[in-house]
Amino acid sequence: MTKIKLTIEYIGTDFCGWQSQKNGNSVQDAIERALGKYFGCEFVRIYGAGRTDVGVHARGQVAHFVTEKPVNCYKLCLGVNTALPSTIAVTSAEETDDGFDARFSALSKTYCYRVYISPTRRPMLDFNHAQVYKSLDVAAMRRAAAMMVGTHDFAAFQKTGSNLKGTVRTVNSFEVQENGDGTLSFTVNGNAFLYNQVRVMCGLLIEVGKGRYGTEDVKAMLNGVKLKFRTMPAKGLTLERVYY
Repeated sequence: MTKIKLTIEYIGTDFCGWQSQKNGNSVQDAIERALGKYFGCEFVRIYGAGRTDVGVHARGQVAHFVTEKPVNCYKLCLGVNTALPSTIAVTSAEETDDGFDARFSALSKTYCYRVYISPTRRPMLDFNHAQVYKSLDVAAMRRAAAMMVGTHDFAAFQKTGSNLKGTVRTVNSFEVQENGDGTLSFTVNGNAFLYNQVRVMCGLLIEVGKGRYGTEDVKAMLNGVKLKFRTMPAKGLTLERVYY
């Protein structure tokens, strides 16, 4: 038996998320079908580092699978990609040891949320950026982001529908970057995240940037007080990398 680690890139717009679902077109389903076709078998099960929700993208999703057949990792990438839709690609494959697990061996994950600031829609950015209509106070957002770094109870940042036990998570870093082209990037690394946590965190930063909320409001949310504001849309979020 050989265990193979895959790194996968995809645009999540047309998918119901990463995980296989009964009534949906998932990224996992597409890759499993492509692997089955490549190996000439009915089914190959893959195990991902974590779910991404409907509409969320990935540059560095990781998955693993086990096979009894000999594997040339270079040819595997080329062969599987010919059977995948244009919005999904296996960017690398490598043989790994038996103890590796894409999900449980992961130490942390980095996500990036992207926004563009413009009063009009910009189609070349719109598929993986959220639109913000007016300029934001970046310095205030950076101060707010720094407050969320560390180990906190993020219960107030969790949307309904999560089945994870416990709400304490550790955010290792949270940076706000101006890119000089009218776009902003919110890059966050953590050991794990609650359902929609990153999108809620970024939504709070946007409200801080607008001047609607301040540092005391960030403290209140970290103390469990839910505030009313928009959860940022999925299309702006990308899973950038999983660390092992």
